[in-house]
Order: sequence, then C-alpha cells, then structure tokens
Amino acid sequence: MRQKVAALIVRLRIPLMILMLILAVLCGTTIRSVKVNYDLISYLDDDTAAMRGLAIMNSEFSGVSGMSVALKNGTEEDAQQTASWITALDGVMLANHDAETGVKEHDGGTYRLIRVIANADNSDAVYDAIEAQLADTPHLISGGPKDNRLLQQNIGREMPIVMLVSCIIVLAVLLAMSRSWLEPFIFFLIIAVSILLNMGTNWIFPSISFVTFAVAAILQLALAMDYSIMLINAFERLRAQGLAPRAAMTQALADSFMPIASSALTTVAGMLALVFMSFTIGFDIGIVLAKGIVLSMLTVFLLMPGVLVACSPMLDKTAHKPLHISGKLITRGARGAVPILLIALIAAGTIVQFGNTYTYTYTYTVRDMDADSQLVSELFGQNNQIVLLFPTDTTDEGYQRQRDMLAEMQTIAFDGAPIVNSVQAMVTTGAQALEYYDVPKAAQLLGYSEQQVQMVFNQLGVTDSIRADALIERLIPLAKRFSMLVPKTAIEQLNQAETLLNTANSTFNGAHYARALLSLNLAISSPYAHDAVQQIETILYKYYGEDGALSGMLVAMDDIATSFTGDMTRVSLITIGLVFLIVMISFRSLVIPAMLVCLIQGAVYINMAFSGLVDGSVFFMCYLICVALQMGATIDYGILLTSHYRRCRSALPPHEAVAQAMQMSLQTILTSGLALITAGFAVGKISTVFYISSIGTMLARGAVVSVLLILFLLPQLLIWLDRWMIKKNSKKAELSSELSVQ
Repeated sequence: MRQKVAALIVRLRIPLMILMLILAVLCGTTIRSVKVNYDLISYLDDDTAAMRGLAIMNSEFSGVSGMSVALKNGTEEDAQQTASWITALDGVMLANHDAETGVKEHDGGTYRLIRVIANADNSDAVYDAIEAQLADTPHLISGGPKDNRLLQQNIGREMPIVMLVSCIIVLAVLLAMSRSWLEPFIFFLIIAVSILLNMGTNWIFPSISFVTFAVAAILQLALAMDYSIMLINAFERLRAQGLAPRAAMTQALADSFMPIASSALTTVAGMLALVFMSFTIGFDIGIVLAKGIVLSMLTVFLLMPGVLVACSPMLDKTAHKPLHISGKLITRGARGAVPILLIALIAAGTIVQFGNTYTYTYTYTVRDMDADSQLVSELFGQNNQIVLLFPTDTTDEGYQRQRDMLAEMQTIAFDGAPIVNSVQAMVTTGAQALEYYDVPKAAQLLGYSEQQVQMVFNQLGVTDSIRADALIERLIPLAKRFSMLVPKTAIEQLNQAETLLNTANSTFNGAHYARALLSLNLAISSPYAHDAVQQIETILYKYYGEDGALSGMLVAMDDIATSFTGDMTRVSLITIGLVFLIVMISFRSLVIPAMLVCLIQGAVYINMAFSGLVDGSVFFMCYLICVALQMGATIDYGILLTSHYRRCRSALPPHEAVAQAMQMSLQTILTSGLALITAGFAVGKISTVFYISSIGTMLARGAVVSVLLILFLLPQLLIWLDRWMIKKNSKKAELSSELSVQ
C-alpha cells in the first residue's frame, strides 16, 4: 500500500508541486487577515474570578484602561488645565491631578502627574489624542495602551530579525552537514511553503495570541526540519545504491512514511497536550503549532519529492563532502563514568526542580520597559487597576456600606506602606451628588433666596433636606416648566450638575451592579500581589458576600497561579501518555517507550532545575510550553538512534551496533538539534518581549540537554537494556521498526 501511494505521488509530482505552490501563494495573501490578540486575560477560564468579574463589567459597563501622564516643568495651572481637556476627550471617564501627592522632583525637573481612566474600547484613540496634544510639551506617559502599542511594534520589528538570524545560522549548519550546496536551499523552500500554509490558514480562528503569532514560524522552522532531512537522506542513500531519481524517490517515500509520521505524531502529541490547559492560551499555541507540524509533514510528502527529482542533476553537480563527526568517537565517550554521571545529573535535576518557585508575571527591566514608563513608575509608583463589582444600591444605607468597604480597603498595607493610590467610586468621585442640601445650602447652590428655595421645597414635598441627586432630578423638570421665573445662572448650574451626575452614574452605577476602581501602587510581579488580591476579595465578600466580584490584571494573574498546579500536572501526564503510546505502537515494545520517555523527562527536569537555579524562578508559561515542546520534539532523536540500533543488532553485537547506529544517526540529530537550539537562542536573545524571549531561551536550553543525553547516555542504555529490546530468536522483531531509514 505504501509503495503504491509513493509511486502515485512521484507520478503526480508536477501537478502536486504546482498545487502546493499555488496554495502557498494564496495563504501568503491571507496572513494579513489573521487577527492577533494581545489581551492575555481573555485566555482565562470562564469560571475564574477575573473572567466572572469581566463578564459582569462587560454586561453593565465598558472596560477600563489606566494611563499616567506626567508633565515636566509645568505649573499647577498647566496640570489642572491638561486634566480638564483630557477629561473632555471622548472615551475618558476620569482624569485628575492631585497637587499634594502628584508632584515629584527628579534630576532638576518637576513632574506633575495626571491619572487617566478611559474606556477600554477608546483607550488607543485617547492615547493618540494625548500624545498629539502634548507633542510640543515635555511629558512622560505610561499605561496599558502604550504598553500594547510598544508590544505590537516590538513584535513587528523583532520577529523578521529573529527569523533572518535563525535562517542564517541554520543555513550555515546545513551547508556544513549536507552533501550538496543545493540541499539547504531545498530545505528552506519546503519549510517556507509549510510556514506560509500554516500562518495563512490561521484565519480560520477568530484570533491567535501574540505569543503564537511571534513564535509559530520560528518553532516550525526548528521542529519540522527533521522531516526534510529524513526524506533527503533516504533519497540520497538509495541513489548511492544505483537507483534512478524517480525509483529512488518512490522507495524513499515508501520507507519514510512511517518514520516521518511517527516523528510528526510525537511532536503533535506534545502540542496537543497544551490544548488541555485551563489557561487557554495553551489551546491557542497547541492547535496552531500542531497544525503547522501536520502541514510541514504534508509539504514534505507532496512537494519535496518533485523538487528533489527535478533538482537531482543539480544536487550531483553541487555535491561536496559533508562535515564528518565520528560517531564512534562519541560512542567511546559515552562509556565508563559518563553515563553514570548523567544519570546522577538527572536524579539531581529531578530533586532540585521540585523546589522551583514559579512566577506568573515578570518584573519589568530596562529591556522590557520603555524609559518613560520606567521613570513614571519610579517617581509615582505603580498604577495597577482592580475593579470592584457589587450589587447596585442607591439608598443612603447602600452608599454608606460602600464607603465603609472602601475605607477598609485603603488600610491595606505591606511593609508599613499603604498600597491603594486612589479610589474612584460613586461615593468619592460622585460624592457631591450624594450630599444633603437644606434650604440655606440649596439657596447658595442655586443662587435663589431662601424664601424661594423654601417654596421649591414645599412644591417638591421636601420638609427638611434632600440629597443632591434627587434634588437635581426633581428640580430640572420643575425649572423647565417655570423657565421664565428661574434665573439663567441657576439653569446653567442645574445643567452642569445634571451632566456631572449622569457621568458619575453611568461610570459607577449599572442596572444591577455598581463598581469602584482601585489604583494600586503594586507591581503585577510583586510578592505581595497574591496577598493583596486575597485581602481585597475578603473585604469585598465581607460587605457583599458572593455577589461581589473582582476584575483586573492582578486578579487574572492570581487566577493563573491558582490553576497552574493542575495545568502543570495535566500537560505533563498527557504529553508523556501520548508520546509513550505513539512510540509503543511504532516499536511494538514497552521497554523502548519507557526508556525514551524517562530519558527526555530527565532532560526536562535538568532544564527546569537549571532554569530555576540560574533565573531564580521559572515563568509558568515557559514551563508548560517547553515541557510539551521538549518532550514532543526531542524524543525524535531517541527514536532515530534506537531504531538504527535495532536494525544494526540483526548483524552486529551490542557495542558495534551502537557505534554503527550512532554513525547513521549523528548527522540528522546534530543538524536538527542545532537548528532547534540556535532558533531558540535567537528568539531569546533578540526579542525584548519577555513572554517570547523566555520561551525561546528555555527551549534552547532544553534542546541542548536532550541532545547531550541522547548522544552520551542513550547508547549505554541501549546496551544495558539490550536483552529486553532484542529478541534473539526473531529477526522479524529486530527489523519491525521502520524508523531506520533516516
């Protein structure tokens, strides 16, 4: 069956080449249609506190986005005027300057801070308007809209550089390891087509995360190169035996179907394990990368045969002697104390990694944060928003409960320093609307005589005093009825009061829920972040029970931390289980998958232990993604070496079989391994986006460890476990794995 399919592909190679290239061009045009999501909160599970609060807020209010604007060397009047025109911008909920706490001296300059809260949907337009208005005024600005803008700019600027550097390094590796100067360019053609197919077909999703968008292409380059190497090695081996190009390709395809499919399936298994994360960015990354691996495999099967057959004369003309690395030399180095030391290193890594601390955010550094934002944070502290949501109650008792709750929250402190910068709520920002007015006070407000006000009170049925919001709501219709008798100044004051009241009500009071905004002088990465969220939640529930809800980045990070342990266990077990099953089916053995899975899991533990010791802590997303990638991708090297060993054992004793298998496998392992390592380090060193650079660095470290264990520990394990892997009375068992053609 495989022979027939291979013959059909070779016979139809020209139409298939044309079809694949047309599809690649079409997908290249759809890449711009792919929507990129920069909001990590949207990937939280719907049952988390942050998402519950966000759902309530979206149903009753608009989202909020905070910004900080600091004027340099302006006067108090300048600051107040700036706050006034910012407040008038469409989409701005609040903008204020505190003359007492919002002024700092730095490096010979005076900075005056204006805190801005805008509707999330309008925040980009507000940011652009502020920057345009202050273009000629020395100022600093920080906040979510600017961070997102810089994130998009950095990804757009850095990813082409990362890809170019990675391609140059991989090209150098391929030129050194290949048998022809043309081979590397064929590899890049196949990879380029598969990347275009994957990136272009992402339009089928509503959106993909910025992490996926940034790393998918570079990881596809590194992870899927094995398949091209396997096919071209089989093709060249058969041509060296005297077969014509078409016959050699037919046989190479037939021999390569199973090993390439098995290799791809183990990688896909690692990707699909991410789908089961409760933090659904794992689903996003896993699905896109799994799709990329499958498309890479199909491109190798459908496009590469035609290219290789067509280019076979040029391959002969550009042939050169590849860099020779002795497999026997490495095999000799993998004896004696080396395997014992590596096993001890795995044991130590296993123990050490259990003591790792995990972080769910990161501390900004100069590399991550622009200078303006960093200076604003240094001068005025952090400005992280938490939104409190609770049932709307517009009675005096309801507002008093709100005041008591917020007053208690403002007492939260760590190391003696309060963490609440400011509170925006109906009882603070809209406090004027909640004051009570008796006759003298109302007369002063409206510009009436007390006798006139008393007549109005009598008309409204007020005996003593009335709350400002009720006074305004009831007085305006009355003023309109008797507009000829009401002074013009009083009508203007009433209209202004009505506008302020409506703004405060729409900002803080919804149909069913009210909200308050806390600005916290607390970094998302602060060690106090979890305790702060817990204390705020406890106080909220004290006053409103389970009807209360929270939202904001600090709350989201706390939810992620809570779900991490479950995600960590789930991803690890699913990855190990799927990979074990695929290898077991491929080899028809229980010993081999157990050996290979334990070996790569040991490499994972060493990687995590090293990362914890060097970096101080491990970023949770790196752990989950790199565990899946390292297990799914680097186990291919073990599969390759083990399959060659089983084949060689049909004619050679264990030590000689290991040496021969190493010689057969070394070029593929080193070529593919170096591609993954260099691509990972390129991402880690060039990208300034922490989420992306940390994944690249940790993946590269993991690939280094995996390759070293495959080359220097696996050979000895094969010898030690030989009696359980090789059935001496059955050559069929020895030759059953067809993973040996690479």
